[in-house]
Amino acid sequence: MALRKSGAFGCALVLLTVALVGTSCSLGQAEPTAVPFVATPYAPDESGADTGAATENTPADSAENASGDRADETDNDAADDAQPVAEAAAGNAAAQPDNASAAAPAVVAPNGTALRYNGEIAAERQVVVVAETAGMVLALPVDVGDRIAEGQTLAELDTTLLAAQKEQALAGLAAAQAQLDLLNVEADPDDIAAAEAAVSAANAAYQRAVSGATDEERRLALAQLKQAEAAVTVAQAGYNRVKGNPAIGALPESLQLQQATLGLEAAQAQYDKVLKGTTQDVIAGAYAQLAQARAALQRLQEGAKDEQVRAAEAQVHQAEMAVYLAQLQISKATVKAPVAGVVSRVNSAEGAMAGPGTPLVTLLSREVKITIAVEETRLPQLQLGLPAQIRVDAYPDRLFAGEVAIIAPELDPATRTVEVTIRPNEETGLLAPGMFATVELGLP
Repeated sequence: MALRKSGAFGCALVLLTVALVGTSCSLGQAEPTAVPFVATPYAPDESGADTGAATENTPADSAENASGDRADETDNDAADDAQPVAEAAAGNAAAQPDNASAAAPAVVAPNGTALRYNGEIAAERQVVVVAETAGMVLALPVDVGDRIAEGQTLAELDTTLLAAQKEQALAGLAAAQAQLDLLNVEADPDDIAAAEAAVSAANAAYQRAVSGATDEERRLALAQLKQAEAAVTVAQAGYNRVKGNPAIGALPESLQLQQATLGLEAAQAQYDKVLKGTTQDVIAGAYAQLAQARAALQRLQEGAKDEQVRAAEAQVHQAEMAVYLAQLQISKATVKAPVAGVVSRVNSAEGAMAGPGTPLVTLLSREVKITIAVEETRLPQLQLGLPAQIRVDAYPDRLFAGEVAIIAPELDPATRTVEVTIRPNEETGLLAPGMFATVELGLP
């Protein structure tokens, strides 16, 4: 009986040994497969429990489970070692898109990781084109979505008032130039002789005004007065002869009497003036005319002074600038695109009044960018030019290559992240501002 038990025990021992050897062989055949690590932000379970929390065991539970753990240890080792390989293979198979030619592996730096971030696509630049001058909007030949080239006309403003201002500026320039030309012209001998004669005449008139009327002037004034009185007497006699005529107002005698009466009044006024002498107003006027004649003669004899010429030249330059500014305002009435882009908004309408600073059209640049927030711990690994791949929901089977273009110099104190700007390597026209994007960033 003892021998039978011993034989049974030996057989069991042999079977156990064979099982252990088989297990060892299977373990030796399973080798780990290198799988790139894709890090994703930590996300707790929807119930609020941390999926990574450890389970707490009591000493009694440990004692009860000790034998079971030892019994299952050998069988579970092989399965545990093979599980990462199976999961990696399944994950790689699931990650392959239907269109194999459009798919690409995640960006992974040598011996590094590929991190995935979400962001929103935005235009590289947004330009609000405004009016630089005032006027009615005559034409606005663009619509939302139009692709605009740099320098293309976006709007036309009315230039009626601006054209009138330009004409006024041109007239001012002509006057200033004429004044300058007058100063630069050399005096002609005939002009000097005429100016000298004008001075002599003005001086004689002034002397007469100062000295008063002479005896000859008094006799002449009295004779003119007597002659006017005689003319009135003759005219009155003729009028008396026909005054009974009903049509006397239309007769020549009536007109002759009127003319003779006016002549008498003028002669009487002149005679009174001669008797009273010259007034101070007349003397002052005669002196002013004499001074003006002398100044004109002096200008002709001496020529224009340097400071006068410089002042006239400054007036010409000022008038030229007024013309230039008027023309500049007219040119600004044609509003052109400062950059190439796409019309995202038409801010005005034909017939509307615009002034300096009035928005007309909003342009978005064709170049786009994606801004992502990278955690503080990854900052040492970030560098300009780091490759990135961009995915959008609109084109799920397509990857867009890009790179890190800007790394913000400071962190967001609330989220402890740094803002990183990704720029696509080429302009495809498929990435539109406002799209949500997923960026796979390869970190060393």
